[in-house]
Amino acid sequence: MISKKEFTDAVEKLVIRGSDVLSAIIKVCEDNNLEPEASKRLISAPLKEKLQAEAKGLNLINRGENSVGTITKFFSV
Repeated sequence: MISKKEFTDAVEKLVIRGSDVLSAIIKVCEDNNLEPEASKRLISAPLKEKLQAEAKGLNLINRGENSVGTITKFFSV
């Protein structure tokens, strides 16, 4: 099983190489035989912020803090 630090480091390396955060997370999950939903506990706070910023930029989530579709609410479940 991969640790939170190893997961974050692997994602950050892919992001530095030019991958977007979401694709990097999925790639690391595939490389470690994890379901993307299982990565929820492995994503660090800075990585969550980057993912949320990316998702907002792509209009994948609502922009309001009180909306149902925020990344923060997803991770708090």
